[in-house]
Amino acid sequence: MRYRSIMRRSFCWYSALTLAGTAVGCRHTSQATSNEPTTNHFPLRCTGKVEDFERELAVLETVFWEPDDTTSLRQLIRMTELVKGKRVLEIGTGTGLISLCCLQASAERVVATDINPAAVQNAIQNAEWLELPVDRFDVRLVSKDDPSAFAVLGPDERFDVIISNPPWEDGQPSRIDDYALYDSDFALLNSILSGYQSRLYPAGRLLLAYGCVEAIRAIQQMCDQRNLTARLLDDRNLSDLPNLFLPGMLIEVIDQR
Repeated sequence: MRYRSIMRRSFCWYSALTLAGTAVGCRHTSQATSNEPTTNHFPLRCTGKVEDFERELAVLETVFWEPDDTTSLRQLIRMTELVKGKRVLEIGTGTGLISLCCLQASAERVVATDINPAAVQNAIQNAEWLELPVDRFDVRLVSKDDPSAFAVLGPDERFDVIISNPPWEDGQPSRIDDYALYDSDFALLNSILSGYQSRLYPAGRLLLAYGCVEAIRAIQQMCDQRNLTARLLDDRNLSDLPNLFLPGMLIEVIDQR
């Protein structure tokens, strides 16, 4: 059984037994209170706490939640001017965590995409709950018929920063929540690397978060084939890490031409 699948199933089992306390940064709740985000249409699985926000975030059923995937990315957003005054695209938003961090860090506009309808609702409701500027937040549903990275963008839409914590493992999704775990033949990754340059403004940046050595090696290989550089923004050596690891590693893709 694969790592993210194990984490998801173990987490759901543990949260169901734990009415108080935390599990993987997520607290089970059976009824929202005045101090918790409310949801509609898709049921609330639990609430999650991260250092970026005073309030907890809602995590809806089928929506992936593992904040340690993006620890270094969130720190970069929080402690630098990476997104301040910038137009940002997040591919695969989930609960909206990264996009919400960008809004809090004064991004001019954030477009977030996801293939899971529950994630689209989740991100919007979390932005409202955190009282972030939802007028600068555009969340779009990706069709299963064309789940490529830029399928829901207009032909002229471009950004200063493109961010993604894509599925790490090469596998075939069978359920909607599997799309956060598996990227069949790394098709989503391929579509990101093949199309990002036409979606960035000059001096724009592409940042990816991965916690899988196999996937990072695949990124490096795909970048070599495209005359790109995959720069690891991390002091850890891939050779010293297990195939699946946390916290995730931040990778910047750079066009050297």
